[in-house]
Amino acid sequence: MMQVKEGVNLFGLQLPMRLVLTHADQIWTMYGKELVVTSTVDGVHSPKSLHPYGYAIDFRTSYFPPAHHTTIAAELQANLGIDYRVIVHTTHIHVEYRKVIDG
Repeated sequence: MMQVKEGVNLFGLQLPMRLVLTHADQIWTMYGKELVVTSTVDGVHSPKSLHPYGYAIDFRTSYFPPAHHTTIAAELQANLGIDYRVIVHTTHIHVEYRKVIDG
């Protein structure tokens, strides 16, 4: 079961990002944690961010040991394929749809 952080809006996410939710939920469940979406189209992001356009999403990782962040991100990247970019940040995993950037 997935949680959405208060103030985060899933409406406005583009269709390719819905696939991300499905795969992330499966991976988090496999690691015994509930997926928490921490950012989508909401919030303040860098000028080049894909968040405002619905092509980026962030997931909480603070409840995982730091050593697991890279492993989880790699599994998510393997599941999603080359059309997506998965980036590990200190407090979250960021996923964006590359086809918007790379054409």
